[in-house]
Amino acid sequence: MRSSELTHLRKKDIDLNNGLVFVSHSKFSKERYIPINKNLNEQLCSFSKHMQHYVQWNKSDFFFINSHGTFIKDIYHPFREALMLAGISHGGRGVGPRVHDIRHTFAVHCLRKWVRESKDLTTALPYLSAYMGHVGIRSSQYYLRLTAELYPDIIEKLDINYGWIIPEVDAYEAN
Repeated sequence: MRSSELTHLRKKDIDLNNGLVFVSHSKFSKERYIPINKNLNEQLCSFSKHMQHYVQWNKSDFFFINSHGTFIKDIYHPFREALMLAGISHGGRGVGPRVHDIRHTFAVHCLRKWVRESKDLTTALPYLSAYMGHVGIRSSQYYLRLTAELYPDIIEKLDINYGWIIPEVDAYEAN
């Protein structure tokens, strides 16, 4: 999820019984459901039970709130605190790691896993695109290049399976 999508989540958007998050306040106004894994669902259940003891949380429509009971506007500082607790150094604002880097990492790891499992990326990429709330598949194709750059061992697999999409051009023939 994008950080703005996370901070604007309302309690009604999170279905803890079925492990689903409904994203309605997203970039380009694209709505989508996101399935969440069992571990995260358990954490969100625990958080919800804990927060029910706070009047501000009970009065608010938002799932993640600040001390005033409104949605969290600043995710940067809590993220920095989490980095410190984890012993991860931070290069400064804009240098990273950044909150948005988690989103990129997820996409790259997902593609890497699919390539290693010999999944058909022409079929799988639209799923990633929808999951991440991209307007179209073109936005998700960026991660193919990033995946290939970070994991050179999969370039060969991509070329074998998808090299026909963009055929090689001989520099001499191109002139």
